[in-house]
Amino acid sequence: MDSKDTIQPGSADRKNQSNNAPDITDKITIEIIEYSPTSYQTYQKNLRDLEHLKALKNIPEHSVRWINVDGVDDETALKALGNSFHIHPLIIQSILSPNERAKIEEYKDSLHVTAKMLYYSKNELVVEQLNLILGPNYVITFGEISGDVFDGIRNHVKAEGSPVRNYGGDYLMYLILDALAESYFDILETLKEQIDSLEDRVMEKTDQDHLLEIRRIKKELMKISKYIWPLRDVASLLGREAMELIHPATEPYLRDVYNRIVQAIDTTEICRDLLSGLADLHLSNTSNRLNEIMKVLTVISTIFIPLTFIAGIYGMNFAYMPELKLPWGYAATWGVMLAIAGCMIYYFKKKKWF
Repeated sequence: MDSKDTIQPGSADRKNQSNNAPDITDKITIEIIEYSPTSYQTYQKNLRDLEHLKALKNIPEHSVRWINVDGVDDETALKALGNSFHIHPLIIQSILSPNERAKIEEYKDSLHVTAKMLYYSKNELVVEQLNLILGPNYVITFGEISGDVFDGIRNHVKAEGSPVRNYGGDYLMYLILDALAESYFDILETLKEQIDSLEDRVMEKTDQDHLLEIRRIKKELMKISKYIWPLRDVASLLGREAMELIHPATEPYLRDVYNRIVQAIDTTEICRDLLSGLADLHLSNTSNRLNEIMKVLTVISTIFIPLTFIAGIYGMNFAYMPELKLPWGYAATWGVMLAIAGCMIYYFKKKKWF
């Protein structure tokens, strides 16, 4: 999956999560949160227990059931859950395909949304495919590995008197999509902090490692942008298309998700512009540093040109040359050479050439 790719970022920690592959319990246990205006409960079920799966369909009146499944790649278990909720086979196929593009599909009695969930775990950027199924009174989410960005939603639903309890599953879907958008902002904020820190280091001292870090951050931004853009179209359809399972009262919230995703896209472009400017600054500093070195070397070479000329003349092996037999000739030659060098240094300093 794209999600199996991890990128080494700066520092952040959205979720504590093991880098090891999930064990078998992660693959067969599902989290269930059920709530109504006056009640709340959470429990777990075994995905491979068919009797449990059949019972999940029986949802009390005026209640919403959120079924969260992590790390499932067992086609038999998924089909059993699909049979219990009459999930279309194409949705099951999409869940088992880890490289799906963000999309939305409307069926007779369900709505299927595919998106990418991004968060930091142990200083690594995790890209995980999320499949969401909205039914009349339930929401089912499928993640690829254990770990997500939904702790805020869990706490919100658990709080007694929380407004979310007065809404249906479509509002819960909005909260999930909003959490995805918020996670994008968290990641972009982390990358922006890295860019600001890198800019300070580039201004202080130019180093070849800076170019490698610029390239790494640029690749991260390109990858994030690739996942955000398709989700914009999904949010746009959810907020504007008339869909049976989405109540009119929820549509403004979904339009707000669309606006947040557009804002995240704009932030991504801003970060990429900052990074391009930083790369130009690095190259400019490198060029200026090289020019300073060349200027010093040029001044030194220029000073030694007349000195080398004098030394060359008096280094010729002729028997009869003026001043060769003068007792003060050697000292006079040194004096002339030092005077020439001093005058040239004074001239260069006056011109501020170094």
